[in-house]
Amino acid sequence: MGMKMKITSLKGRLALSMFSVVAIAGVFSGAIGGYLLHRHLLEEARNRVRQDLNAARAFYQQRLKSMEAALRYTALGERFSRAVAARDLVYLSSRLAAVRKCEGLDILCVTDADGRVTHRTHHQEVSGDVLTEDPLVRSILDGGEAVRATMLIPVTELQHGSPSLGERARIRIVPTPRARPLADTELAHGMMLCAAAPVRTADGKLAGVLRAGILLNRNYDLVDQVQNTVFHDERYRGRLLGTATIFQQGVRISTNVLREDGSRAIGSCVSAEVYNHVLEQGRTWVGRAWVVNDWYISAYAPIRSADGDAVGMLYVGVLAQKFRDVTLRTLSIFALMIVGGLLAAAIVSWRLAAGVSRPVSELASAASVIAGGDFSRTLPVESTEEINALTRAFNTMAESLKERDELLKEQTRLQLTRSERLAAIGRLAAGVAHEINNPLTGVLTFAHMLLKSAPENSQEKEDLETIIEATTRCRDIVRSLLNFSRQNAPRKKRSDVNDLVRQALTLTRNQARIAGVNFVEKLESDLPSLVIDPNQIQEVVVNVIVNATDAMPDGGDLTVHTGTVEEEDVTWVVLEISDTGHGISAEDLERIFDPFFTTKQADKGTGLGLAVSYGIVAEHNGHITVSSEVNRGTTVTIRLPATLKDSEDEHETTDTGGG
Repeated sequence: MGMKMKITSLKGRLALSMFSVVAIAGVFSGAIGGYLLHRHLLEEARNRVRQDLNAARAFYQQRLKSMEAALRYTALGERFSRAVAARDLVYLSSRLAAVRKCEGLDILCVTDADGRVTHRTHHQEVSGDVLTEDPLVRSILDGGEAVRATMLIPVTELQHGSPSLGERARIRIVPTPRARPLADTELAHGMMLCAAAPVRTADGKLAGVLRAGILLNRNYDLVDQVQNTVFHDERYRGRLLGTATIFQQGVRISTNVLREDGSRAIGSCVSAEVYNHVLEQGRTWVGRAWVVNDWYISAYAPIRSADGDAVGMLYVGVLAQKFRDVTLRTLSIFALMIVGGLLAAAIVSWRLAAGVSRPVSELASAASVIAGGDFSRTLPVESTEEINALTRAFNTMAESLKERDELLKEQTRLQLTRSERLAAIGRLAAGVAHEINNPLTGVLTFAHMLLKSAPENSQEKEDLETIIEATTRCRDIVRSLLNFSRQNAPRKKRSDVNDLVRQALTLTRNQARIAGVNFVEKLESDLPSLVIDPNQIQEVVVNVIVNATDAMPDGGDLTVHTGTVEEEDVTWVVLEISDTGHGISAEDLERIFDPFFTTKQADKGTGLGLAVSYGIVAEHNGHITVSSEVNRGTTVTIRLPATLKDSEDEHETTDTGGG
């Protein structure tokens, strides 16, 4: 017994059909529901990280504004402005140290009105350098007010101000999967939050510039503040659910995304897709992204410098695993509900199928009895339901079959009797024809001899010509009888149908010209050759052409077309002969192949031509059909198999019978 189970019972097929409808609907609904759920959860996750990114940007901007406000507040102090103007380093050192500690600044310095550093809190021994090339200082020296911006500061400049800042900014770039390859192996700049404010005297003159900055490289205060405030330090499966990162270009310089060893992923790179979208195109990116070692629903926004260039990125992300697990749990619940519904549908389907299959099985049993020849079997009708309507129809069918069986038996008996009579008539016709043929030949011979010696324009000659004409007609009738009744085997050999058609057209062309008939040949090339008796098939073609010519007494077109038709495993060679004559009526068309039936005048034919042709074509396992329309013409179609079904017809045969 094979592994595949084939359901053959009606009950099983009905139950399976009904169950399949429910199953398809259930599975389809589950698939649609799962897709919509997944799409909804993903969209919710994207909306969440968009909001989280907005919060992170607010923290970032607030940090810049706070630093700028602190500088502006400090610069407005009258005591502070006098100290800057007088270069009171003792006061400045104390005051700036307090501001630096309060705001968590990495650099804080004061310049004079020419942009030269007079005091630096983070590296006091270094002073006197000029900051006129600094964009923020330059803006204030040119008459501007307090400004803030994100800036990339060369590592060499940071080291000049403070060696420790240079070391913080120098981050080694770590090769990262899916990231864009970078030529550098180490960052050459540090990314800073920068601000500057003018220090003015009581009369409004510029006394100097207060300049501050916070280096973001390895500074985790901002990203951890975002993580604690926005994500509340929530964890999922032991890992931080939400993370935040600050990128310098495409390199992480401040992050709480962790590597497998638990260290912060400083120096790792963003994926190439995000890099192109955010840094090169300057657009926000929201979606599923690979972050260091896992998938996150992420949002990235560009961080721009004072001149509008994207110098970095701000990132927040949530583990995609949580949303995948929520989706899978919900889909599992859907699947259990669908399975439960399918089980209930299977039970209901089986019971409904049982109610239908029982009366159908009874019908099948009764049909088997009728198939065995017992037409008296009927079934009881219990109600007016559809199945019982089928039962009534079955009983009616059984009665009709019984009547038709009796009628068919009577018709078969009559047909056998008629066939036996026709066979006897055929044998009688053959014997009579043989007996009459020799005396007719003698009469015709002596009549021709007497005609030669008869005087011209005499009554004797006229009488002899009448005798010859009547005797010739009798001889033709006898010859047709012989042809009709003969049982000679055809002499078959491989032949070309087109050649036979051309020969037949040649034999009948003169007669056609006299009648004003034009031949139109449409013979398809490369016809397969046939194993046939060429003389008999040519006789059929000539007979059809002569009949077609006689049907056009006023002239017309006779078209001969050959071709092939593929039908199952047999290739048929088809010959069509069409005329434009007077046509044949529908009642005559039914008798066209009957012996001695003809639509011609009494002196134009015996009515045996098509009957003989029919026998020849049938002997070659072919078919001959006639279609006609009155006053429009007639078409005779002859079909002969290119590959004969009988094995004895596959080779050429020779005539073994007598004439």
